[in-house]
This record gives sequence, C-alpha cells and structure tokens, in this order.
Amino acid sequence: MVDHTEKKGINRIEKRAIEALALVPVIRAVAEKLGRDEALKIVRDVNQQEAFRRGRTMIESGGDNGIEELVKEVATWGEGGIWEMDVLEQTPTTYFFNVRGCPYYEKYRELGLEEFGVEFSCCRDEPFAKGFNPQLNLVRTKTIMEGADHCDFRYSLSSQ
Repeated sequence: MVDHTEKKGINRIEKRAIEALALVPVIRAVAEKLGRDEALKIVRDVNQQEAFRRGRTMIESGGDNGIEELVKEVATWGEGGIWEMDVLEQTPTTYFFNVRGCPYYEKYRELGLEEFGVEFSCCRDEPFAKGFNPQLNLVRTKTIMEGADHCDFRYSLSSQ
C-alpha cells in the first residue's frame, strides 16, 4: 500500500525522518514529565497501533495476505535507501531473511536519533504482520538498531 505522501514523492524513509524530527522534541518534553521509559513506551504503542492498522488496511482494501504478498511489501521497505538483505528461505508458509544494511538505521544515525530507532521503526514489524494476516508470525531476535550486525526476520504462517 502506498500512502498519499509516498505518491507525492516522499518515500517511507524520508517520511519517517520527518516524523522523527517532529516527534523528538515532544518525546523529550514528555520524558521530563513522565520519565524516559514511559515516553518511549507511548511512542512504541502509537507506532505499533499505526502499523497494525496499516497491515489491516492492506487486506481490507481487497489485497491478498499470504507470503507472496508479504514478499512484495517487504521489497518496498528500503525504497529511498540502501536495503541489503539475504533471503534464506521462501516457501508458501515461510519468509526468512536477514537485513545487513538498514536504511532506517542509517537515516536515524545521520540525524543523531538512532537512540529512538526501535520505537520509530523496528517495533512496527510484528504488529504490521498481525494486521496483515492474523496467522502471520514474526520472530526476530536481533536488530541493527539495537547494535547487532544484522536483523533476523523469520515470518511464518500458522495453520490456525
């Protein structure tokens, strides 16, 4: 799904950068009142809800929601940056890949905001998957944003 800003030439990475630059002063102000952990929890919760709705909207608009469609969606995630990934397994029920180069991390680092990267981006992946398909599971044990050398995405469809 392409939202209105992407249609006008702002890719997802630039959109996230604009959002981050607008949100960081608010996050810092909320952190002064409620504490850093609570401020980041609010950001994470809001982004997870938005990601779930985005996944849900994709299937409610008549699209399919299997692994093949997930593969097409994932291919759009790095537009606007250098997205380096290795596909390890792709079947009708699994899509396993590692991301070695994350343009979201690079953008947040460029802006000096990498400390917020998990709350701005990484936390969206699992809720998006559940919105996209309630039987789609994501297991990810590490991210570049948290200091690992790669992100390990393991999507699988359960038969429930």
